[in-house]
Amino acid sequence: MDDLYRIKVVSYDNSRIPILLQNRNGPCPLLAISNVLLLKKKISIHADMAFMDFSQLVQLVGSYLVEFNPPHPNPEMQANQQQQIADALSILPKLGRGLDVNVKFQKVTDFEFNQELSVFDMLGTNLVHGWLLDPQDTETASVVKDLSYNQLITMLVEADSICPPASAAPAPPEPP
Repeated sequence: MDDLYRIKVVSYDNSRIPILLQNRNGPCPLLAISNVLLLKKKISIHADMAFMDFSQLVQLVGSYLVEFNPPHPNPEMQANQQQQIADALSILPKLGRGLDVNVKFQKVTDFEFNQELSVFDMLGTNLVHGWLLDPQDTETASVVKDLSYNQLITMLVEADSICPPASAAPAPPEPP
């Protein structure tokens, strides 16, 4: 049953649109992408379907990805584009399990680039996050600057290895 997604019809923008439901908890960016494309009416699911399997979903989104990125007129650019499409198509199935992102804290669209994020670009879909700095917290902003989450975690680990936390109790003296 893990490979099947239930279909539910919802009201959106004065229309009845089928969307896909998660079959278990956890991240599934492929479902998020699919539902965005369904709500934007870029892809469609037949109204009589009650379920869609994983391979059908990958095929549906993959077909749209190819359609949304028609061949570039410049042969050099077209070769590059075809490679990007091939890379994105190979990444699509991996998006059924999750997405590795490294956020930055200045804007909702700030991410460190990786191959998975290129799929969103190639589908014309924005990815946003809510991890933003409070503009009034100037002390934190002076530390965070334009660093990514991973860079900040590295800084914390390095600082912790140099200065152990103050709450750590000193080791008891050894008995004579």
